[in-house]
Amino acid sequence: MAVYNTSNFVITVAGVALPGIVTASVTLTLETVDVTEIGSLDRKFVSAIRTGTASGSIFYDQANAQVAALEAATQTGNAVAIVFTLHSGATYTASAYVTSFVVNAAVADVVKSDFSLQFTGTTTVG
Repeated sequence: MAVYNTSNFVITVAGVALPGIVTASVTLTLETVDVTEIGSLDRKFVSAIRTGTASGSIFYDQANAQVAALEAATQTGNAVAIVFTLHSGATYTASAYVTSFVVNAAVADVVKSDFSLQFTGTTTVG
């Protein structure tokens, strides 16, 4: 079983690396449709629609163009080009809508942002 760590993990927004990644996750899903015939004792499914989401937490720096682009995308409604690259070189490439961008501040702590993305169109896994 392969074990992956976050060394050399990169998220790019519009081709430029996002700084200060604290956590990140990608979820790919495939919906199915039940096509079981009447009288059958066994369920049968076919694949239907694919989609994906991603979320993460970063150190908040509004002066950074990529952080500002994520934050602004919640207001403009424009999709952003996203690439998640694991340390092994494996990638998830998609166009995504930023569905939430939350700025978190706590006493005696650095300011962080949590973000959520909804992929649109084809997600390439490479």
